[in-house]
Amino acid sequence: MSQNAPTHDRNWLARRLPTPVRGRFPESVVAIEDHSRQVVPGTLFLVRPGAGFRWDFVEEALDRGATFFVIQRDQLPELVQRAELMERLEKTAGLSLVDDLAGTVGSLSSEWWGEPSTRLRVVGVTGTNGKTTSSFLTRAVCGAGGMPCGLIGTVVFDVGEGESEAPQTTPGALYIQSLFARSLQNSLTAVSMEVSSHALDQGRLSGTAFSVVHFTNLTRDHLDYHKTMEHYFQAKRKLMFWRNPDGSHPVAVVNVDNPYGQQLAEELFRSDRTVLTYGEGAGAMISPRGTEVGLSGIRGTVRTPGGEMLIESSLSGHYNLQNIMGAIGCGIALGLPLDRISEGIRSLRGVPGRFERVDFPAEFSVIVDYAHTDDALSNLLNAVRPVTKGKVISVFGCGGDRDRGKRPRMGKVAGELSDFVVLTSDNPRTESPEAILDEIEPGLRNTRTPYVRISDRKVAIYEAVRRARPGDAVVIAGKGHENYQILGKEKIHFDDREIAIQALRELSS
Repeated sequence: MSQNAPTHDRNWLARRLPTPVRGRFPESVVAIEDHSRQVVPGTLFLVRPGAGFRWDFVEEALDRGATFFVIQRDQLPELVQRAELMERLEKTAGLSLVDDLAGTVGSLSSEWWGEPSTRLRVVGVTGTNGKTTSSFLTRAVCGAGGMPCGLIGTVVFDVGEGESEAPQTTPGALYIQSLFARSLQNSLTAVSMEVSSHALDQGRLSGTAFSVVHFTNLTRDHLDYHKTMEHYFQAKRKLMFWRNPDGSHPVAVVNVDNPYGQQLAEELFRSDRTVLTYGEGAGAMISPRGTEVGLSGIRGTVRTPGGEMLIESSLSGHYNLQNIMGAIGCGIALGLPLDRISEGIRSLRGVPGRFERVDFPAEFSVIVDYAHTDDALSNLLNAVRPVTKGKVISVFGCGGDRDRGKRPRMGKVAGELSDFVVLTSDNPRTESPEAILDEIEPGLRNTRTPYVRISDRKVAIYEAVRRARPGDAVVIAGKGHENYQILGKEKIHFDDREIAIQALRELSS
């Protein structure tokens, strides 16, 4: 878990868990876990159902010294049928039943760590695109406003101990609460975090107190998991209508240029929540007033409820103007002065893998970006086109074992907004790379834009760089900050930025 991990006694457990149906509460508990490999003697083990669950995990937890177990009530009949396991559990540990294990994990782990989020200003950002940049911007704004701020997101975690590679966008409930606790231990006063739709659907944020919640947009993605856009939207909506453990509600910051955001804002206003809207329409509370967006950055004036403010940012692309306005909203919601918010925006030099220009001298530009949906790819290419004198050469693919419906849509966008396309692999996972390209190709073919298929991503990047001429832009999309590629079930080292530099160096020699 963390340094300075707490220990709780029998009375603490009795106040927070139902009376044991088997055994009894132990005298004390030294750890709380839901991964059997992490169990140490004296652990309270939460038996999480779901994909990949095996009763072997309970046996392993017992082997490692777990002294109390919590399971969902509907799991009990299956456990009872496992007579040997049940007998062993009754002899050496206790067992409580709960109706909602996901909610219990979050609230229990929050109380375990002393409800750390209630002593922090936690800003949660959700949406299909823009979460990472928005969370980085919010951290910078908080820092400039004298509010030391941590970061929990897709690219890195930072809880005051230096940045470390993020294992996933929004970690499990137990880990989240331990990160909040470590943030406090390291004298942080705020945390800016990305909140994924999966995490919201699975209750990973249960027990968290948010000060601000931010909605960037909603476009097609993750339908392999959510199945429909409505289910996807409802998962995101949970954050915007969040109810904190004490019954309070966070301030909502909403992009009303997005139709789902407009719907959310209207609902929030009707429910008497505190809302700050942003967008380019006249009705938005935060909106641009004469801004210039170029390859070198964004400059101009933004209107806010507190007056106009100047912005200057090295971030490129019109969509980053949206992210900046969202961060301004978060700063205002936290009570920060406009000049400090402006300084925070100016201080952020870039975000790994987001419109990241490859640092190598060449007569054309090479840009690496995480764009992996049709909307994100459209935003990216529309940002590159106006600042490119020559041709736009795109390199992209689609992930395997993920939403297949977006594949031809991404092909169509790439074809319509590029002069040449190199169609390649992303993270094919267990799917055939060529089969994935087969599903992207129809959307691309109909645009009549010339293209080649090269499933080997390294060879594809080399081909794009080889074709580039002075004034062109090579856009490598889909993986951004990721330094790996997943082939089958194997994860190999692969970084688009490194490969692009290799190609530039070799082809220029």
